[in-house]
Amino acid sequence: MKTAVIGLGNMGTALAHLLADNGHWVRGWDAFPATVEEVQKNHRNERYLPGVTLPGLVTADSSLAAVLAEAELVLLAMPSPFLRETLGKMKDHLPPRAVVVGASKGLDPATGKRQSEIYFDLTARARESYVVLSGPSMANEFARRNPCAVTLACESPQALELAAQALQNDYFRVELEADLLGVEWGGVLKNIYAIGLGILDGLHPLASNAKAIFTTLALREMKALAAGWGAEAKTLEGLSGLGDLITTGFSPDSHNRRLGEWMGQGLSLAQAVERIGGLEPEGVQAARRVMVLASADKAPLADAIHRFLFDPVGRAKFQSDIWKVATSGA
Repeated sequence: MKTAVIGLGNMGTALAHLLADNGHWVRGWDAFPATVEEVQKNHRNERYLPGVTLPGLVTADSSLAAVLAEAELVLLAMPSPFLRETLGKMKDHLPPRAVVVGASKGLDPATGKRQSEIYFDLTARARESYVVLSGPSMANEFARRNPCAVTLACESPQALELAAQALQNDYFRVELEADLLGVEWGGVLKNIYAIGLGILDGLHPLASNAKAIFTTLALREMKALAAGWGAEAKTLEGLSGLGDLITTGFSPDSHNRRLGEWMGQGLSLAQAVERIGGLEPEGVQAARRVMVLASADKAPLADAIHRFLFDPVGRAKFQSDIWKVATSGA
């Protein structure tokens, strides 16, 4: 199968490795010429996925038209702040019958829209052409062939089957889901609560009991929020909700968790973002947007995290607020 990966960061490079491991021809594109050159010449991406050699089936090009030509499957793996701009450049080059898989788990910073909404707004393509990929999938792990399982969601069984056939193998398993909205919200919301779990790490490095309570309540809150926005609550109990929350909230490699931990240790938001590399983790924008959509009484954990991120007074109150929610709702 001819495939294209748009965005050769951590996740995009790992997905390109996976597709080539499965015997598919992969063309990759990235906005940074140095990344394209390194992948093309050396079959490596040391900045984003150090120590991993890409199979020979992976090539890279700075031309979106060249990368997308004849692609049957297109994976969108750029950070969510860049999706709108990139789609604007690539929409006229998308092959008419290509299935597009969205692998980003964030919201558009300009509008707060989900990734699928941006895709449908800009491309005017049928809903059956778009698949959401979400779930516990740390790129540096499955790129080294460690076990991984994700959820694919789409309204079209045919599109789901095509994406599943391309991605699944002995170490990368997929489950299929029709609730695209629930899978997408699961991927967005878990980033907020992963920041909260990181904050607890920063405040109390050995607070396993507190983190267990927090995780239980976070899942409850995620389900209620997603259901209120039209998703099926039970979807959040699967890989794209609970599974992803555990990975993102507990992994030492998670940017959302690390940002929370560093802020819990005393860094400001700006300082923590700079320490990560200058780009806000997806959970920061998600926290902004969710507290526009939801009231504090409907999302007390998300509200406490939001205030910790953006309000100095909220930072001082975070611990007491979390303990209050935990003791009243566990």
